[in-house]
Amino acid sequence: MRRKRDGRHQSHASEIVNRAPLSPVPSPAAGPKLGHSGVGSSAKLRTMCASVAPALALCVAVSLSCTVTSSSSKPFSLGLAAQYPADKDLTKDPDVLYFGDFESASWYAEWGNTSKPENADLVEADTQRLFVPFQGRALRVRIVKESNVGLSSEYRFALHSAGEPEEIYFRYYLRFADDWRPIEGGKLPGPAGTYGVAGWGGRRSDGTNGWSARGSFSIPQNGVTPIGFYAYHADQPTEYGDVWEWERRRLGYLRNNRWYCVEQYVRLNGPSRRDGILRGWIDGQLAFEKTDVRFRTVDALKIETIWMNVYHGGSDVAVRDHHLYVDNVIIARRYIGPMNRGMPTVEPKSNLK
Repeated sequence: MRRKRDGRHQSHASEIVNRAPLSPVPSPAAGPKLGHSGVGSSAKLRTMCASVAPALALCVAVSLSCTVTSSSSKPFSLGLAAQYPADKDLTKDPDVLYFGDFESASWYAEWGNTSKPENADLVEADTQRLFVPFQGRALRVRIVKESNVGLSSEYRFALHSAGEPEEIYFRYYLRFADDWRPIEGGKLPGPAGTYGVAGWGGRRSDGTNGWSARGSFSIPQNGVTPIGFYAYHADQPTEYGDVWEWERRRLGYLRNNRWYCVEQYVRLNGPSRRDGILRGWIDGQLAFEKTDVRFRTVDALKIETIWMNVYHGGSDVAVRDHHLYVDNVIIARRYIGPMNRGMPTVEPKSNLK
């Protein structure tokens, strides 16, 4: 196996990725019901479903209260974002802890940075890389040739909300640029509770010292990049994390030059139980579920941060510049789902040969 390095500090420790076997994926599984959240009567749900069904042809959502059929004939239901067309006024929802659309030049302040990260820029246009805006400006992250780090910023719950949670939903829109061709796998955003002690960079988790469940990407093939979770947990077989790819119906296999709605859910296990949960959705369809994770053996470990991390490797540096884009980030207490956004945009053809 290749040596791997991590993305938190510039002195990245070596790291190996383990591809551990997955637990069986139950069916069907989705986000929690909307009934408790103020959606209201069944008549209101039917009205909402009828109004948003045409708008969600590409980006679909999951819930148990209302079922719609998309143009691809795949059934889906609705998360809290469906109640807020174009994500407008979504911050008024009591279950939403954070919403960021990268329209403000000071976006980084809520992510623990005192100045703009070097390799992260707000863009409205980037025709060289076939960029098509999702909604206004987006965050463009660059992994520079002969380096590893694209971005490493953290939303710390203790600084923004009433304490650190034990379960959370995290949604963002992701687009790999036309030049996205890494030669090694790496890391993407996700939840963590490392407390600066363990759970990254070969700092092995033992249940008492830290954990993490960042996103992961594997080496692309023919312009398709598998994504998943990169987990440090109490049962990891080595000092390095495990890659759990989102293989269900190959939903976690993402193409360049297309926006995807990526949502993650983590619920920490009871300290004496093996019942921690990780779920992942792509465009509102369940792509991954694991329900027997042991993140911790003590109550003190919580969900400390959402770690906005983009990192190439592993030990191998990028052989050319690579770019990706992020937009409409939401952190919430319940299932979010894709944005109710109207008809999808026609994407340009790739420049890749």
